[in-house]
Amino acid sequence: MRWFGGACVGLAALTPSVASAGFYSGDQLYEVCTAEHGDRGYVDRTYECIAYVTGAVDAFNATREAARQKSCIPGDVTIKRLRDVTVDYLRARPDERDQSAAKAVFAATRKEWPCGKAASGKPVPVKRGAAKPSATKRGRVRS
Repeated sequence: MRWFGGACVGLAALTPSVASAGFYSGDQLYEVCTAEHGDRGYVDRTYECIAYVTGAVDAFNATREAARQKSCIPGDVTIKRLRDVTVDYLRARPDERDQSAAKAVFAATRKEWPCGKAASGKPVPVKRGAAKPSATKRGRVRS
């Protein structure tokens, strides 16, 4: 059994450590999201960016839904708009890009569409920057 414990310690030493929690840093997300048309890998990077940002927003919204709260992001916000808000946030804060990309997406969307509080103390969306959510696709982001 001692060899097993030693093997686990040895494997742990070989495992790369990550500076921030998450699969992507803000730097990595900014790099894929700012690929220029014509760059090698442009299409792949663009899809990678969109997939990451929308996945993060879906996760945030699922967490809010589990807590019986509505999304603070209006229902008519496009995927392109989510990407642009994230890129603008990261562009303006190069010193914060070493943090997790998920944290950056969350901060960018909260800055653009902050949640307020009702008299009951429950969070409610604050109307700012976009129209009301669609009644037929409540809380869904459309492209």
